[in-house]
Amino acid sequence: MDGSNDEFRLRRNIGLAESVAVITGIMVGSGIFVSPTGVLAGSNNSVGLSLVVWAGCGAIALVGALCYCELGSCVSISGGDHTYLHMSYGPIVAFCYCWCSCLIVRATAMAALALTVANYAVAPFYSEGCDPPQFFVKTIAASVLLGLSVINCFGVKPATRMQQTLTCTKFLSMGIIIVGGIVRIIQGDPVGVNNFTNAFHSDDLSGVSFSQLSLAFYQGLWAYDGWSELNMIAEEVKDSHKTIPRAILIALPLVTVFYLLVNISYFAVLTPDEMLHSNAVAVTWASRVLGPVAWIIPLGVCLSSAGALNGALMSGGRLPFAAARRGHFPEILAMAHVKYYTPLTSIMFLTLAGLFYLLPNDFSSLVNAFTFAAWLFYGLAMAGVLVMRITRPDMERPFKVPVPIPVLAVVISAYLLIAPLVHKPDVLILYALGFFMATPVAYYLFVYRSWKFEAMNKFTLTLQKVFQVLPTIWDDYDEIKSN
Repeated sequence: MDGSNDEFRLRRNIGLAESVAVITGIMVGSGIFVSPTGVLAGSNNSVGLSLVVWAGCGAIALVGALCYCELGSCVSISGGDHTYLHMSYGPIVAFCYCWCSCLIVRATAMAALALTVANYAVAPFYSEGCDPPQFFVKTIAASVLLGLSVINCFGVKPATRMQQTLTCTKFLSMGIIIVGGIVRIIQGDPVGVNNFTNAFHSDDLSGVSFSQLSLAFYQGLWAYDGWSELNMIAEEVKDSHKTIPRAILIALPLVTVFYLLVNISYFAVLTPDEMLHSNAVAVTWASRVLGPVAWIIPLGVCLSSAGALNGALMSGGRLPFAAARRGHFPEILAMAHVKYYTPLTSIMFLTLAGLFYLLPNDFSSLVNAFTFAAWLFYGLAMAGVLVMRITRPDMERPFKVPVPIPVLAVVISAYLLIAPLVHKPDVLILYALGFFMATPVAYYLFVYRSWKFEAMNKFTLTLQKVFQVLPTIWDDYDEIKSN
């Protein structure tokens, strides 16, 4: 934050390299190491179709990222989707997003990432077929989540330095897998030869339905998610109008290429059946290729997931912060620490939500609920590109996408939302849909009617003293003329 002229603002400390590290750090989490099984299952065991799905997920993410480049270039304040939805549709939709994102999308994602870190951390100490105690795993997961939360509360710089370090580690892990796969391909491994020779076998393709394929995209898009996260901390990005588009357009193609190469490496070593019956395909791959040093991959997955979790805390912690400024969350969440210049209370709130979701242990359901809710609001935000061109035509847009791009993005989002409901809807998907439909009631009570506990002001003042936080100066949406 900047204390000059008696104004208390968030500081712009994040440059291009750090921005790329944030995006890639969040995107490359547990997904590339655990999602290939789900993508292959949704592709009806077709090697070729699963690779097409992975490439398609990259293309979908790129379409969305182009829309977010425009949004990020013309709106340089924190809040990401919450900010865009408020500017496009007004407070009710923004309020629904805020509650769903904090209490479903980000909470389930953080729980899944923390559980992944914990599971892979204990895996080397348990023999195959011997599962570690769930209480032990969840205790480690909670400790990891709390530890990273503390780091993010102590400043943006420590968090971004950790992000850059962990990003290098995860790309090193993927590099080991890619090189190992290339070696096996050169050696003419019969498994790989058979997989690639029969990549588009007609029997596999004939059993794939359009709605079933959406579940394959769900698993793949979980691995790609994070391409929009830099927009959440736009207020802390140097020269955000240029930095955000550049960072997105550097990070996303880079991750897409790595993901395709990693999947090709998997298929160079493992049969489709082996992948389908593996809870951690990267570990199975490592046991076949690396032998006695196979432990390197579980370690890499741990660090990769920890990096994604750290990035999610860093960007996601700004969402309740931005929403509370508009009265969509308690006032205490709109404050920042007077020494560390971070939205400390907002980060703590998001951490508590993530800890709550550590109770369920169905990773696949958590991913499905996350992807459904996330793409519901991605679609609305990308449609907001068109809405704001009509309602805010004079807003400066340093980066402007052609109209067909946001139109295509909305069509893709509609498919991703409708298709899973047609094909065996998951219980948590229905829960997420019901939660979204119920949030207008909360808006009516807490925002429109301004219902508050009598002791709320005193409680807020007490928390301010305990956590040493103060309100910050900020630019209202309606005051933005140019950025």
